[in-house]
Amino acid sequence: MLDPDLLHKLTGVGAAAMVALLTTPSLSHAWKSKTLFGRYGYAAINKNSYEDADGVATEDSIREFSDTRPRVCTAVAVVVGTGVHVATKVLFTPHVSDWESWTELACWILLCIQLVCLPPKHHYDAKFRLTVCGLISSLAITALVALLHGFEALELVSGSESTREEKVHGLLLLLQFLSAFAAAFGFAAFPRRPDVYEESGLVDQQHTLSLLRLFSFSWNQVVFDVAKERKMEIQDIPNLDYITRSKNLEARFLKNRREGLPLWKQLIRTYTPELVLQWALTLVVAVLALFPQVVLYNFLSRIENNHGHTSTDPTVFIWVLGLLLSQLLQVGVNNWIRWITTTRLEIPVGSLLQSLVFNKALKQYETAPPGENEGKDSKNKPDGDKKSPGSKPKEVETRQSVINHMKLDSSRVTIFCMYNNNFPMAIFKLIFAGGFCISLMGWLPVVSGLAAATLMIPLSSLLSKKYTALHFGLMKYRDSKANILTEVLSGMRQIRYSALEQHWEDKIIQSRNEELKQYWKVAIWQCMVVFIVNMGPLLLASVTFLIYVWQNGTHIKASVIFTSLGLFDQLDEAVALLPLLQTYMLEAWTSAVRLEKYFSQTDKQPVSQPGETVVFDNATVAWPRIEDLDKVEEDPTEQREAHSMLRKVNLEFPAGKLSLISGKTGSGKSLLLAAILGEVKLVDGQIKMPTLPEFDHNAKSIPESDWIIPELTAFVSQTPWIESGTVKENVVFGLPFVEDRYRKVLAACALEKDIELLVDGDETEVGPKGVTLSGGQRWRTALARALYSRAGILVLDDVLSAVDAHVGRLIVDEALTGELAKGKTRILATHHAELVLPHASYYVVLHAGRVESVQRLSPTETRISESLSDTTLTADTSSDQENGLGTVSDKKKKKTSAQDEESRETGRVKWKVYKAYYKASGGAIPWIVGVLILLFGHFLSVSRAWSLKELADQASTSALRFTVQASMSDYHFTANAKEYGSGDWSWGHGIYFWLGVYLAIDFSILVVQIIRVMTFFVVGLKASKILFHNMVHAILRAPLRWIDTVPAGRILNRFTSDFFMVDRRLSSQTFTFIRSVMFLAVIIATSLSVSVYVIFFGIFLFTLYIQISRIYIDAAREVKRINSVSHSPIYDQFSSVLSGLSTIRAFDRTKFYMDRMYGLIDNSSKASWALQLSGRWMAVRMGVLGALFVAVVANAVAFSGTDASLAGFSLAFALRYTNALTSLLQAMTSLELGFNACERVLEYAEIETEPEDGLDATAAWPTEGKIEVENLTIRYADDLPPVLKNLTFNVGAGERIGIVGRTGAGKSTLAAVFFRLLDPVTGSVRIDNVDISTLKLSQLRSRLAIIPQDPFLFSGTLRSNLDMEGQLEDYDLLSSLQRVHLIEPVQDPDRPAVYPPASSSVVTATTTLPQVDSEPETDPMTEIDAEPTFIEPEAELNTPKENTNIFTNLSTPISTGGANLSQGQRQLVCLARALLKRPKIVVLDEATSAVDRGTDSNIQESLRGEFAAAGCTVLVIAHRLSTVADFDRLLVLDKGRVAEMGTPRDLLEAGMRSAAEKARKQQDDQTDGATQVLDSDVESEEVGGTGAFWELVQKSAEKDKLLEMVLGANQEKLMKEIFGETADEV
Repeated sequence: MLDPDLLHKLTGVGAAAMVALLTTPSLSHAWKSKTLFGRYGYAAINKNSYEDADGVATEDSIREFSDTRPRVCTAVAVVVGTGVHVATKVLFTPHVSDWESWTELACWILLCIQLVCLPPKHHYDAKFRLTVCGLISSLAITALVALLHGFEALELVSGSESTREEKVHGLLLLLQFLSAFAAAFGFAAFPRRPDVYEESGLVDQQHTLSLLRLFSFSWNQVVFDVAKERKMEIQDIPNLDYITRSKNLEARFLKNRREGLPLWKQLIRTYTPELVLQWALTLVVAVLALFPQVVLYNFLSRIENNHGHTSTDPTVFIWVLGLLLSQLLQVGVNNWIRWITTTRLEIPVGSLLQSLVFNKALKQYETAPPGENEGKDSKNKPDGDKKSPGSKPKEVETRQSVINHMKLDSSRVTIFCMYNNNFPMAIFKLIFAGGFCISLMGWLPVVSGLAAATLMIPLSSLLSKKYTALHFGLMKYRDSKANILTEVLSGMRQIRYSALEQHWEDKIIQSRNEELKQYWKVAIWQCMVVFIVNMGPLLLASVTFLIYVWQNGTHIKASVIFTSLGLFDQLDEAVALLPLLQTYMLEAWTSAVRLEKYFSQTDKQPVSQPGETVVFDNATVAWPRIEDLDKVEEDPTEQREAHSMLRKVNLEFPAGKLSLISGKTGSGKSLLLAAILGEVKLVDGQIKMPTLPEFDHNAKSIPESDWIIPELTAFVSQTPWIESGTVKENVVFGLPFVEDRYRKVLAACALEKDIELLVDGDETEVGPKGVTLSGGQRWRTALARALYSRAGILVLDDVLSAVDAHVGRLIVDEALTGELAKGKTRILATHHAELVLPHASYYVVLHAGRVESVQRLSPTETRISESLSDTTLTADTSSDQENGLGTVSDKKKKKTSAQDEESRETGRVKWKVYKAYYKASGGAIPWIVGVLILLFGHFLSVSRAWSLKELADQASTSALRFTVQASMSDYHFTANAKEYGSGDWSWGHGIYFWLGVYLAIDFSILVVQIIRVMTFFVVGLKASKILFHNMVHAILRAPLRWIDTVPAGRILNRFTSDFFMVDRRLSSQTFTFIRSVMFLAVIIATSLSVSVYVIFFGIFLFTLYIQISRIYIDAAREVKRINSVSHSPIYDQFSSVLSGLSTIRAFDRTKFYMDRMYGLIDNSSKASWALQLSGRWMAVRMGVLGALFVAVVANAVAFSGTDASLAGFSLAFALRYTNALTSLLQAMTSLELGFNACERVLEYAEIETEPEDGLDATAAWPTEGKIEVENLTIRYADDLPPVLKNLTFNVGAGERIGIVGRTGAGKSTLAAVFFRLLDPVTGSVRIDNVDISTLKLSQLRSRLAIIPQDPFLFSGTLRSNLDMEGQLEDYDLLSSLQRVHLIEPVQDPDRPAVYPPASSSVVTATTTLPQVDSEPETDPMTEIDAEPTFIEPEAELNTPKENTNIFTNLSTPISTGGANLSQGQRQLVCLARALLKRPKIVVLDEATSAVDRGTDSNIQESLRGEFAAAGCTVLVIAHRLSTVADFDRLLVLDKGRVAEMGTPRDLLEAGMRSAAEKARKQQDDQTDGATQVLDSDVESEEVGGTGAFWELVQKSAEKDKLLEMVLGANQEKLMKEIFGETADEV
């Protein structure tokens, strides 16, 4: 052993050398005073500015930055310390040698040099590094003074025989120690840099403030301050630092990526430094966890050896001090390992995976219709297409599956990041604790125990494999449920119209029950795995004790028993977390496999080659399918016979000109446009496109001359894509705002009047998918976005179908051929060819997947619309959309959309939330059972402690009842609670009896633990099941206004993330809280025999804990709520982008949306960051207070001189009290934060729903179909003006009524009233003399039928969409498809149709205008006449044999929303579905707007005969007046009122006579004015006047056809009779 004097000398020399080495950087910096050393991006620029990778400092933050206080503190401490040392050396003969004294002086002098050499405050990085050197130097001096003078100082100060001079000497030595410590404190208090900001937000201050604030987790004070003052917002939380931002994380991962490596290996390779640090700290924790056991053993041994006389033994106090320091280190390292795990692994990996998933999604095809089903569905098995999630041979990636990758799979991988260090922890503790056990008990007992424990490993492995397989199945069931929920939310309008709420509720609940059934299996197997794994520690302790007792008999020491119990507890805690680790590892493995499979899919391949113009060279294209991504087709035609294809296309669209594409519904128009955009599979041939040059997407200003980029494309899809935001944001689309261009675009798209009537003008929030706009407004907004863009190539898919005729004319004249379109390549697919043909230079006609004809035309310059006054474009206060939120407001002030930000509660979780969960879980009985199980578990713990006490008493009369519990784990399946009693009463049994009792109780505790876990699971599952059902029921019956304004991602977040918490966490958290309360009560009950001073410290500690927990919970509650709602915008944005992917890619905006997603992910991450930081803030403070309390009690025991049993009991109480109270407060916090998820679920489960009461209609109602509307007034909300005003009209039984009017007149609103989607303010609607407001909604809606303007089909097959209930035969379904002309007539002599199908030829007897789909071939240089030659449809090419009609196969798969069908095909399928219901009243809301005119004519003729034979009342809302020109009567709406109603002929004649009369009056009054009959201002007429229908006819592109249809052969005669000489002009 080294001589103490030599040891002191070596220590002094070593400390001096260290301080000298640490002084070198200070001297170097002083020598190079003008040189700044940058590191990790942190480098000062000058005195007035600072910028690093994290952000930029503002002038205010630089001005507020100060290091004066720490400089003064450090200077005072160093000067005082140096002076005291010199004074001590001069005044007193040093106890140590001169050599050691001089080394101390050298250290102080070197520290003074470091202080003097500190650079000015604006040398931020260099100064901070030098303060770190000063801190280490100060700590070295502190340790040196303590080692050399510690005992001497305490002895001189506290010694009763010390002289005054000696006491002064001792005080000076203590002052020197305190000065060194104060110097360390001062160096640690130097701030690092000024506050920096990134995008105007404060960056997290972890790298800004001092080391003192860093180590105490005190740099988040801003969060606590805001939580105390007001409701916290996401902007109040500081932004992430540079290395944690998702964009930089992705760049780092891709930089280190190696092809061919599995995903999990890629992640390990990328995060190797973080993992190494995490495992290194785990090693430190394992060593520190062993130290209390060493202290305990030595402490108890001293008590045993001194027989209670410990107050005079200074070694005891050394061990007490060691216990305090070890616990403080444990607190620090444990919290830092948690912090590093969360902020350097969990949050970054989660952000990385979410970024990668979204990035991958941007590179894939937007729509990949599912492949053919295996086999055909039987007509008697309507659900035959539904398979269990695991039954498909190849998984199809649906949109929701992709979202699940982002939401669930990424979270499971990150959870494993948090718990992975439990594996090395178990190994380290096994080595250290096992080695210490061997030193205490011998090798034979420990090795025998370990051998017994290893027997469980093979069985555990087998169970784990089964558990893995079950968990894979569970994931698929969850995906299936999420897919159904997503589809239901997307098709809610169709569900509501068809009264299918209960059908879909049953379907969702069935999927949920399948998930819970699988979850139950997973839970049972999980418990089995836990039981087997926990048998290992039990066998370890049992066998070890058995062998130890057998070897030593009565020579058993209490110190060995209780120390070994503490070591077994450590092994128990480490091993007990292995099942949880195994669970998380398997879940992470499952998710990693799924993610890797997704990432390995082939990206969308470019299909075009560089060219001057848009050219198709013998190209064959098809819609992409998922199964095509991994293979090359040998025979693509055969593979795709059930999918749309375009074959052998040879086209060359002229640059800078307007090209027109037309063709029948389903002929391939949308596919051709998609091919131009590259959104197809190129099977053969070539497609050439102009190459897009590089340009600045983020330019703040663009010269007008450089605005247009000829090679850039813009796209308006058939279903216009509108994202959440304002109208202005949707039009500008991220480009610089140019007022003049913006106003021209609005005028060209006829949006000016619409915007004026919106609540906040162009700043009005349009809501998710643009729900606050009507269908026509959405289409025009999408067109405006294309016109405003920089694109030189405009690809437009039928932008004219959803607008009125007069608006369509204006769009053609201004938007498609006006100033904004000049010089641009415009490619338009439409059914309204006659509007555009005079302007077209290139005309393509498609038929059955082939190009039927191509014509080069010479466009005329004649405008079709002569002049359109502003009055023709005036929209109305009503909207054509049932949810019309955009209405007139007298107060033109900016409003914040209530649905823009997700609402969240404030303050504590309300008691009603706990009560609702308690009620849903089954009431009192399950909770009483759970509490009784907990009580029994505590009783067993106390009994186990009693058995050990008796065992020790039998072995030795001085046995000590003691154990240590020092667990920092948050959750495990083992009970470490052991209660100990005291007393001299003996039961009179031997050692082996009590050993047997101990083993039996230990095994019983394990069984009770499993029962407890299963009980928690059952209670939680029951509550979760009921809450899920309530929420599904409420969402399916919520008002459509609510559904339209709440993003689907927000609802899905509650169905997935929040229910994941409710399923798995809430019940266990609740019972853990109850268990902690009971455990604390048991400890307090046993404290009655303890010293009153211990109770006093306990009360004092409890008071401090309450204060800390109050501060923490106030902040954590707010941050947790923000964290909960911060996920929804990610999923909303993801869903929105996936639905508009082709539009985004066409505009070349993928980078913009990727950057936006980075921001949303970072917002979510910083909320998690703040929550974890708050938790570490609390844990550090509680851990420090607990360590101090243990030290106080240990000192009290040492000073009191009590015997071993009382000392052990007191220390056991102290340790148990600290842990129990900490666990209680953590459980309380976790419970409240966990119930935040329940609170969010209940918020949606308790929303206001549509009424479910009412009368039952008679079985045959309605029998006639008669409708009476009386004084009907409708408004969307109480604070909004009426939309329909005093409507009164009657519809006779079997009548066909056409409802017409301008955009915004209230046509679709009226249709919604019939289905009670809106309730009248006044008035009533009666059907067959029954007031519909008195009926049950399900009865009303199921008896009526509607085909909406935006049809929606559900994923499945054609059969499942036509017949959801599975009650009809195939013949009926095919006949219905035949009636809507989706398939050719099916001749079946045995099964004649109920109504004969109409002829498939186009009726042309009264038609003079050309059919769109049958234009003749013309010479390229020939100018088109106004009336080209008409060709009958029979002359068209026959459908090629290889292009099989997909609708003849009822098993044809339909993707979500009908995405693999065109808009027109979807409308026709919905129409066929309505025909199958055979309703008495049918409402068609623009049901054939996307169908070509020829097919529309055929359908109308077919429906005419169909409905006439059935006596149906038909209400048709139409923009295309020819659709309703031959109806029985027309209802003309204007500004929400009935303008006129009558037969088409009566209305037309009355309108013409009124117009003629008005013209004659104008001639009489204004002899010098020109005749302006056509543009008369009808809007100024009083409602109820005549002329509204005539005005609509005037502005229609079909005017001549309409006149002939309505007036017939007497047209010319009648016109001359009314208008006289001006008839020809009219």
